[in-house]
Amino acid sequence: MSNGAVMLDDPARIGNFIHTLDRLCRRPARGEGVQDSPHAARQPLLARWREGKDKRQHLDRMGIPLVELSEAGDWPEILTPQGRQAVHVISPGIPRARPDIQPGEPVPETLSRIVTALRGTRLRFPRHELTAQLVARLAESDGNPDQARRVLRESDRNWGWGVDTADRGAEHVPFPVNLLLKLLPGFLHDLRLSGRVPGLGGRFRWLRQALSQDDPKPPGVVALLADLDPGDERRVSRLLLRAFMDDLIRQYRRSPLHVRGAGHVFYPLLLLNENGEGLVELIEERRADLGRFDPVVVVSYKSDAVLLEDDEEPLWRLIRWRRELVTAEDPASWRRVLDTPLTISAPPVPSDLSRYDVTDATWVPPARVAPWWSSWTAIALFWMALAGAVGAYAGQTAAWHRTACATGLWTPWTESGRQLAGTECVGVAEPSYLFSPGNAEIRQVQAVLQRENERAAQLHAAGERPYVTIVYLAALTSTDRDTLAAAREGLAGVAIAQKRQNGSAGPSEPLVRILLANAGGRMQHGSSIARLLLRYRDEEAPIVGVVGLDQSRQETVAAIQELGKAGLPMVASTLSADRLVNESPFYFQVAPQNSRQAWMAAAFADSLVKKGEVARKARVYYSHDVTDYYASNLKSRVLARLEERGFAVEGFRFTPVGGAKPGPEDRSDDAYAGEPRDAGVSACGFDGLVYFAGRGIPDFAEFVKGVADKCGGAPPVVLGGDDVTRYVADVRVRSEVSGVGYYYESFAAAPNKCGEPQRHDFYADLFATFPFECKEPGPGRTLDGHAALTYDATETMITAIRRLGKERHRVPVNSYTVWRQLGTLYTPDQSGHAIEGATGALDFGAGSPRQYPLDKAVLILYAKGAERPTQVGVCGDITRAGRGEFFPWCGSIPEIYR
Repeated sequence: MSNGAVMLDDPARIGNFIHTLDRLCRRPARGEGVQDSPHAARQPLLARWREGKDKRQHLDRMGIPLVELSEAGDWPEILTPQGRQAVHVISPGIPRARPDIQPGEPVPETLSRIVTALRGTRLRFPRHELTAQLVARLAESDGNPDQARRVLRESDRNWGWGVDTADRGAEHVPFPVNLLLKLLPGFLHDLRLSGRVPGLGGRFRWLRQALSQDDPKPPGVVALLADLDPGDERRVSRLLLRAFMDDLIRQYRRSPLHVRGAGHVFYPLLLLNENGEGLVELIEERRADLGRFDPVVVVSYKSDAVLLEDDEEPLWRLIRWRRELVTAEDPASWRRVLDTPLTISAPPVPSDLSRYDVTDATWVPPARVAPWWSSWTAIALFWMALAGAVGAYAGQTAAWHRTACATGLWTPWTESGRQLAGTECVGVAEPSYLFSPGNAEIRQVQAVLQRENERAAQLHAAGERPYVTIVYLAALTSTDRDTLAAAREGLAGVAIAQKRQNGSAGPSEPLVRILLANAGGRMQHGSSIARLLLRYRDEEAPIVGVVGLDQSRQETVAAIQELGKAGLPMVASTLSADRLVNESPFYFQVAPQNSRQAWMAAAFADSLVKKGEVARKARVYYSHDVTDYYASNLKSRVLARLEERGFAVEGFRFTPVGGAKPGPEDRSDDAYAGEPRDAGVSACGFDGLVYFAGRGIPDFAEFVKGVADKCGGAPPVVLGGDDVTRYVADVRVRSEVSGVGYYYESFAAAPNKCGEPQRHDFYADLFATFPFECKEPGPGRTLDGHAALTYDATETMITAIRRLGKERHRVPVNSYTVWRQLGTLYTPDQSGHAIEGATGALDFGAGSPRQYPLDKAVLILYAKGAERPTQVGVCGDITRAGRGEFFPWCGSIPEIYR
């Protein structure tokens, strides 16, 4: 070299120095801190242990050394070039700042320089900006809380603008809104500035914790600010440094809620000269908390040369520092490693920096690229796709609610079992679902049913009793108040039968689960519901039968036929039309047939003639509705029985409320009386018996009003069919006509008042379970017998199931075995096989079992206005009936009508 040779640069030393600084700033793909290899994923700790590696290594420990750079020379200027073309000696994506710290410069000013330099590198510092702004303006407050509050409000520009705007706009609205606009925005703003309300305070919640130094129960921000002395440089510096670091930590978070944080692949690099000792001391003080990781690389340097005793390469120093960190056995050792600065010596600046450009992949491995999903484009596309999916799901849920009468969220793997048919929701559901518009009483009844379903499931899980499902099929939707009340009565009868059965004990006693099936207000969807029940498969609690049914109409017949094809036995509660028992061998009913009712009506009319109360002639008024089998069947049977007793009879038809008048195609020879009210007017002056064979609500209600309009002082003798019980049971409706008395037939004896002895325990349980039934007048409707008849129907089905378990060889409980057992419910030789129902004994006949009960009770009662109906007489096997209650001619009932 003394002979004129040129001194060459040391490429290895310069390369290691540049590589060390670049490596310090590279953020790992997973985890935080400096790893042994910046380009390889860390191996799981369990895998390293299985391979025999040192179990004491804690690879999850985070830490970046504080670097002291000696013999810095021109390297700080080269690493953070300003105002000229840079040579990429370290990765160009590294955010970096080299504040020119002057002697005696305070830390807040240094941090302000750093924030200014880093703000153009996708980094934001809202907490530092807020804190610096408040500290700068607090010098004017002199510890005054009012001044502190004013400074706070002015610092929150967006919310403050909203408060001012609301206050100005309040002049043009009504006084209550004016008052609200004046008070509410300011109140909410003060809550926000207090930092006490989650989700509303934002940065002010952070400021509250920072000012109180993480006190678990700090006061409001205003009080804390008033207590802050802007002249306390040490405290202010700590506060601003915390704001700066917390801003960095927030932006470097990696989680599903902070996807953008994964896009930062470099830690910021801070190059501090010899005048930055104050900031370095605060950073060292902050790093004493081992649970906190600050994603920043701090390199302090001095302009004068300091020779190191050893000449170890910077890269090996870094690797050794990392190894000491992960092998530290306790927090004290870990803190000692973190507190030990990493001192490295900078080599002389080479004459040709382009030789060390990191864009050359053969020299330094390329920097890790930010994940594609962390870009703003990917995030925007994700939220757009998510919003579209949520919107589509919400639309599908709304459509599902509309078409399937569903509740909750749409689940494509399930079906609601319901659908919207016109304005009615029909289908099958648990008792927790309310088909009808409903009221408080219906909700109470269905709540009891749902509780009993849950109770049955729990008892089944704890034992081995038979567990079956019975479907209650009826018209559960209607806008008519009376029809809804009748539906509630039916549900109450089912609930009492289920409750009593689930409360019984014994291995053969079945546990009963109830499903509700709505066939529409006129049973018009009964056949489709019957087909729907075929798809229900529950191996744990199979469907074994159907009870209820409603209204003897054409649609009801179609439902009976479909249920019979499905092999499901039925026990109807109130149906009485003669033809129904011929529609399916699987059909049974607990009410007597219309033929028996008609015979009773004729016998009673004959007794009235003998008493001289009526002449031997009669008019039968019936509903002109070809789909109403009940009215047409009852009319024909009553006419026939009256003719047998020598009555001069004639039929009068009327158009039911809401029905269509007879058209040109009508070929009936019976006289047409018009609307039900017109029919009542036409009955005035008739000295024979007037029989009403139609629906009690609303037709009989209008019929009676017509009688009252024309001849309320001297009305004809009126006898109504069993459906008139609907009208009689509603005290509010029948009290509207107080001057017209009438007789009517019923299939159930009315219960006594609450607190009095009852004919059957059913009524005691009913009143105890549903106290609203005791209110008179009130929502109770037990006078119509619907609850008792439905109870008897359910009890009949349960009895058949129970007897299967009592056989010597237990028979599997399914719909076919239950159907077979229903045909054996009779009383041969007084063996006690009959059911003692709430409406009377249920006996389907020995030898050749029938599908309707033998000698079922039919009662005749008299009602007038709001007075409680009085029983005139009864024929049939009725529970606890005295001898004086029976008509003297009951024994003459022909066998065919028994």
